[in-house]
Amino acid sequence: MKMIFDSKALWKERFSAYTTEVMRYLRYMFNDHLLFVLVIGLGAGIFYYAGWVKTLEPTFPVIPLMVILLTASIAISPVATLLQKPDVVYLIVQEKAMNHYFAQAKIASFFMQFYVFLIVLGACMPMYVEVTGVSYSRFFSLFIVLALLKAWNIYFGFESMKLEEADTTWMFVRVIVNALLIYIALISAPYISIPVTIILLFASYFWMTKKVAKVTLRWEYLVDKEEARMNRFYRLVNLFTDVPHLRGTVRRRSYLDFLYQPIPYAKRKTFAYLFSRTFIRTNEYSGLYIRLTIIAVILLVFVQGFYLNIVFSLLFLYLTGFQFIPMLKHYDSQIMLRLYPIDDGYRHRSFIHFLRILLLAQALLFSTIGIAQNGTINGLIILSINLAFVVIFTFIYAPVRMRKMYE
Repeated sequence: MKMIFDSKALWKERFSAYTTEVMRYLRYMFNDHLLFVLVIGLGAGIFYYAGWVKTLEPTFPVIPLMVILLTASIAISPVATLLQKPDVVYLIVQEKAMNHYFAQAKIASFFMQFYVFLIVLGACMPMYVEVTGVSYSRFFSLFIVLALLKAWNIYFGFESMKLEEADTTWMFVRVIVNALLIYIALISAPYISIPVTIILLFASYFWMTKKVAKVTLRWEYLVDKEEARMNRFYRLVNLFTDVPHLRGTVRRRSYLDFLYQPIPYAKRKTFAYLFSRTFIRTNEYSGLYIRLTIIAVILLVFVQGFYLNIVFSLLFLYLTGFQFIPMLKHYDSQIMLRLYPIDDGYRHRSFIHFLRILLLAQALLFSTIGIAQNGTINGLIILSINLAFVVIFTFIYAPVRMRKMYE
């Protein structure tokens, strides 16, 4: 008896497993501590953004800026196919029966990315209204145009992966089309922009449908794309918790050996040397520290203000310290580490000292920017607050968190 392949059931099974995994990781990412910090940071950002919008002049290039931001939020439209490596062998013979599967993948991808352009549009509307003088009701017509463009990008992006041309070519085409139609939507009335968008997108839809009519799927390519998409998600999650699916790369970096010279050759400093080596050699940790520091510096330089400097300094000091605490368990699965005749007390003290050095370096850097922007007195106040936070975090908060990790 011949079995009938059911692509609908396959999609439901895989999408259910995918959402379960994503939700599990999101619970780790958006815990109570991080949500508290994010709410404070978001509140401060909204407050200062509202004040900044009121200072905008009519000459401010709001339309070019919105074209860039909205195009980026629309054009980046990966399709969550949820394909796996064995599919190259077992599903390739069922390609015609997979039409419903991929249709569901496109629909799911649209709704999973729906919030991105919605947030960007919502954030841009105040400065758009302030500079151009249009009504906030324009939000709805812009939303319709962006939703149509998002659906088109997902469809066009998936279908173009069937073709042998380079990805950069089709990505360039999509960016140009998106930027053009978003620009038209921003400068013209809805009764012009919406019909123009629909006509152009439908024309390109029929053109692409005809072009890929006799083309088969590139299964290996689709699987590689899906793995790359999931790895981006895992790298994001890895900033907050350990991800078994992801393994960081290790590099020798001999040119940084001088950083270990201050560590004395002593039994009590064994783990201090180990954690320092791990930080320098592993992209997982050094990359995280560098990215957070760079983002903080950019915000502190371009979003100036005494109180805002304090808020962002404490926010990124907390994010750095909080996300580095899991590093304590980095070697727990290594059997050889258990051969070290060293008390765990040395290990914990060495890690706290290592974490304190990282946070002090950031605190001094952030305070230097504060002194340059707010003067010596206010800058020293910022420095005192940052140093006090490092002391509280490393002497009180971190030890409590570390004990809970091993309960």
